[in-house]
Amino acid sequence: MALWLILAAMTAAAALVALLPLARRRAADHDGGDAAVYRDQIAEIERDKARGLIGAREAEAARAEVARRLFAATEAEAAARVRTGSEASALRRRRIAAVAALVVTPAVALGFYGALGRPDVSDRPLAARRAAPPDSRNVDELVARAEAELKKNPNDGRGWMVLGPIYLRLGRAEEAVSAYANAIRIMGANPDLEASLGEAMMARDDGAISAETRAVFERAANAEPPSVKGAFYLARAAEQEGDLAAAVARLKGLLAKAPAGAPYVQGLKGELTRIAAPPAIPMPSDQEAAAAKTPQERMQMVRGMVDRLEARLKDGGEIGDWLRLVQSRAVLGDADSARASLAEARRRFASDPRATARLDALAVGVGLEGQGA
Repeated sequence: MALWLILAAMTAAAALVALLPLARRRAADHDGGDAAVYRDQIAEIERDKARGLIGAREAEAARAEVARRLFAATEAEAAARVRTGSEASALRRRRIAAVAALVVTPAVALGFYGALGRPDVSDRPLAARRAAPPDSRNVDELVARAEAELKKNPNDGRGWMVLGPIYLRLGRAEEAVSAYANAIRIMGANPDLEASLGEAMMARDDGAISAETRAVFERAANAEPPSVKGAFYLARAAEQEGDLAAAVARLKGLLAKAPAGAPYVQGLKGELTRIAAPPAIPMPSDQEAAAAKTPQERMQMVRGMVDRLEARLKDGGEIGDWLRLVQSRAVLGDADSARASLAEARRRFASDPRATARLDALAVGVGLEGQGA
């Protein structure tokens, strides 16, 4: 009974809130969907800036353009609502809404809950709801509006610059290339725009870096200030050409020049580890894991497997086994043992340039060498 009294009180409170000036409420509701998508775009811009994928100038320009479009849409919708209806019709609507809020809505809600309610079902986690993407229909509608504006004013360079990353995230790579090219044509080239254009061209070509795309990245990487993203993708180009040593050298150079605490440092280390491509760290079987009762026992079991791998490699082994051993020791926190295994692997594979490059990449990627070692 107490639960129903609480629900009744909550329903009454909600109804009273609904009786506040409805014109203001309706205006807020009308704009909510667009505002949520615009805020999501601004958050994406902040995350790209934090990861070092776009520069401060491009991020600031993008934020300003998204905000301008949000304010313009809100003002236009508010003006349209002010022009519609007379005071008398508005009053009648408010009275009808009041009756619905006080009588009809609680009655309908109670009927539906009696038929469909499931108080035994747990909540949907808040984190999952916050992580859910905005309605794609809203995004498509906003893109269509932006495209309509750009048809009226095709020389709006900032508009093209804002639309470029949206096209890219929607998988419309060809249109993203055109958007960035238009932004560069109108606003002039800068390292961030050049790197973003190259990224869109690479997405258009299914991840391949052509000679034309490479030239775009080289312009971005050789500009002043140089683009980290451009240099990053030049390393990817070297890897695609089979020159692992060049790819590793470029990434290590970027890492050496990175300011302390730069947001893209971990991304560079992750890319180096990916290039090294160490096989998966050995893990206990399900039966072995079940036999270990505590986390300490499970950790000891993993250490035993790594010890056995190291003992087996004393008689030789493939480069993949050595990479796995070095990474395993590093992940377990045995930095000294990891460096000793790394030195032994380098000695054994000194005549193999590709193996040496993979070992160099892993050493920096797992933090045995370079920044933070």
